[in-house]
Amino acid sequence: MALLSLSLLSACQTLTAEGAYRQADEMAAAVRWSAAYAETPHFTLKSYLAPQRVPERPMVIYIEGDGFAWVDGNWVSPDPTPRDPFMLRVALQDGYYNAAYLARPCQYVIETGHGANCQTALWTDARFNQVVIADMSQAIDQILARRPHLGVVLVGGSGGGTVAMLLAARRNDITAVVTLASLLDHRAWTNFHKISPLDQSLNPADFYTKIADIPQLHFLAEEDDVIPVQLSRHELLRLKALSPQTVSSYEIEGIDHSCCWSEYWTAHYRYIIDSLLETEIQDGGVPIMRAGENP
Repeated sequence: MALLSLSLLSACQTLTAEGAYRQADEMAAAVRWSAAYAETPHFTLKSYLAPQRVPERPMVIYIEGDGFAWVDGNWVSPDPTPRDPFMLRVALQDGYYNAAYLARPCQYVIETGHGANCQTALWTDARFNQVVIADMSQAIDQILARRPHLGVVLVGGSGGGTVAMLLAARRNDITAVVTLASLLDHRAWTNFHKISPLDQSLNPADFYTKIADIPQLHFLAEEDDVIPVQLSRHELLRLKALSPQTVSSYEIEGIDHSCCWSEYWTAHYRYIIDSLLETEIQDGGVPIMRAGENP
């Protein structure tokens, strides 16, 4: 199993799993997002839904990263619930679109008795397994049925962006994809870090031809030492070669794998999503941006 996780380790991860569950509920309740469970063939998946907004706006679904997958380099966590919920913090900044947050399998459910089929492989080498992607797709179907909307945008952070790309390859209703410090080719990533391959996982790089035509914007963190920008640059060249009018990317100075994404999203999310939906973002290589600038 890979010893390097895409999880966002921080001082907040001294929280217990129970404390992390409570923290997420309190964060969501503070902005009137409601908790919900999606029952899929293999898992119970936790989600939070924004209040109903304008039906003519898209549904933006925010997908969590790998969470607290490892306690340390040699000890797999018994509960992958993020102690600092990276993508929940990003999602809760969205006060405009129809919006929902979707946790990964086994996050926020084990301690509540909803952790059927939870095995450590699901947050280690099988984190992007075909069963995981299929069940998350079914959870998205349930979310979409709850809220009138026009179009579907997936926004994933870290490993959640990898899931977003795999979901886009599987589904035919995805209007746009945004990734934040995300993994596009896990084989290249495990080779780079000289760690065990994710042999039980699907790889977005194998599905580029199915994904490339979907409007997408990939944000890279210049100071990211978990997913180095040179890996993402190589993959983005491959994607852009397939569809230069739909694939765009930006490197951002002053941000690393875990720092400051919610602040950045707060400042720019409406421009980002509206531009993708209007296909106004033009391919122009990988420009360097500072955290306070517009794309």
